[in-house]
Amino acid sequence: MGLVSFPGPAVLTLVPLALYVAAAVLLAREAKARVEARFAPSYFVALAGFAAHAWILFSAIRSETGGFSLAITDSASLVGFVVAGSALAAMTSQRLAAMPAPLFVLSGLLAVGTGLVTGFREIHGPTQWEITAHITMAALAAGWLAAAAILVVLLTWQDQRIRARQPVAALAWLPPMETVETWVFRALFGGFTVLTLALVTGFFFVYDPSEQRLVHKIALAVVAWTIFGVLLYGRWRYGWRGRKALRFTVGGFTVLALAYFGSKFVLEVILGQHWG
Repeated sequence: MGLVSFPGPAVLTLVPLALYVAAAVLLAREAKARVEARFAPSYFVALAGFAAHAWILFSAIRSETGGFSLAITDSASLVGFVVAGSALAAMTSQRLAAMPAPLFVLSGLLAVGTGLVTGFREIHGPTQWEITAHITMAALAAGWLAAAAILVVLLTWQDQRIRARQPVAALAWLPPMETVETWVFRALFGGFTVLTLALVTGFFFVYDPSEQRLVHKIALAVVAWTIFGVLLYGRWRYGWRGRKALRFTVGGFTVLALAYFGSKFVLEVILGQHWG
């Protein structure tokens, strides 16, 4: 266990936020103007935000021993980094109007916490590639499932406006519902798959869940995995969508967030400890 300080003023964490928000605003304007180009100005502004986010995040979590350390706010920033990277990757495949805008805003807000907590952290040495791989998979799963949760809320709102025959101007800034739904379930399937791998590999690194303070984390993660698994099965077998998809996705992500961030908050902030 050790302390790692961010190599620069905390105000630098506002740079990714500013760039991500600027990209979101540009996305809305481009959607309103019916811009069809995938590599419009918004893409390059978001890419600049992503690069700034990467530099700030990996500077903050790198330890003096060559490994890395993750406080709770750094973990949240890492999830935001995955969300932003996924949104950028999606934008290269097709024009998605303003759909990625809330994802970039979320990433920017999470980036602000980078290096904020300098207390107890998990320290991982440079040779512990197994732990690095496990944490990478956990971050990917959390990022993709967070993106799915944001998009399914957007999809539900879009559906409600259309059904109420009260479409608002912002609906014109979004791609068709079928496109949004496709990306929701792509994110869900990707997140579920990587979460499965993270859980399976995690069992190989756990020698004593009680001593390592992992019992609650593992139990909640398994519950979240089950919720997402039921949703994907229901989607495949019964074509679940709409409110049912919303409830399962938001519920599953809430449990997953409690599994990692809730447990981490109790240990680091309240108890002043860390996972073994």
